[in-house]
Amino acid sequence: MREVTTYEDRSQPLIECTAVQKHYPDFALDVTLTVPENTIVGLVGLNGSGKTTLFRLLTGLAKADDGSCRMLGQAADTLPVSVKEQIGVVLADTGFPAVFTPRDVKRVLAAFFTGFDPVYFDALVKRFAIPPDKALETFSTGMKARLRVIAAISHHPRILLLDEPTAGLDVAARNQILDLLREYMETPGRSILISSHIASDLENLCDSFQLISRGRILLAEDMDVLRDEYGYVKVPASQAATVDLAGVVCRKTNPDGSVEALVSDRQYYQDNYPRLLVERGGVDEALLLFEGADVVFDRDPHLREARKENNRS
Repeated sequence: MREVTTYEDRSQPLIECTAVQKHYPDFALDVTLTVPENTIVGLVGLNGSGKTTLFRLLTGLAKADDGSCRMLGQAADTLPVSVKEQIGVVLADTGFPAVFTPRDVKRVLAAFFTGFDPVYFDALVKRFAIPPDKALETFSTGMKARLRVIAAISHHPRILLLDEPTAGLDVAARNQILDLLREYMETPGRSILISSHIASDLENLCDSFQLISRGRILLAEDMDVLRDEYGYVKVPASQAATVDLAGVVCRKTNPDGSVEALVSDRQYYQDNYPRLLVERGGVDEALLLFEGADVVFDRDPHLREARKENNRS
């Protein structure tokens, strides 16, 4: 039996990417990202934004050109087996051979993971009505997705890396997978990094999110802060020159001169510009505005707090 190394340094994130770079002829990734213990972090971005490249670096399937990716305190591209056993992975467009049955999957997992829990695996297969002796080629998209997540968590890993685990699924199937992930996080000391293009999944599941575009993280924020404090503002062309845009995180100037903006202090704009359309911010609004927008970051880190204080007084 292989010895399993435990990770006891609670001061370090379970996942840590520091200025990690990967260059291809038509794409470059340059990302700094951390996933603390006991958190679910969502990675948001359109196709081609760099999500899958980052997952490949974290799983050791690709090697960074510069910077570092660390999993459980160790370099991701040279992880020992004992550390790999503490990681569960679901990558987009990957899975088990089509001729496999869930029983075959169970045998493979038992051979690879010393911590594999066959009783737990069987219980989840039964719970989600997955036929144990049918070939995967006969399964629906939802059944295959559920089985991939079951396989990833059935050895009780510390970390889950999930690249688009709910892609192509209906609402019922997505909710089943999200509920399973919530149950996984009930055990202290775990973390999830999950990518998805479905904003509602991430908003209802994640503690925080990282918005990635063209290989760079453009916004990192707690999900509660996004919902409670951020806002989507639409400014007519006639007022674009008079509205204070200093609190804008990003903005998009339309051909007609109107401005759409994601702001970090929704209340400020509601109080000071009552005639403007000011709505609650969300992941979709952030993603769409950053894509192709004139990006303007809030350059004063104290601006939002100062405005809140002024509003209170």
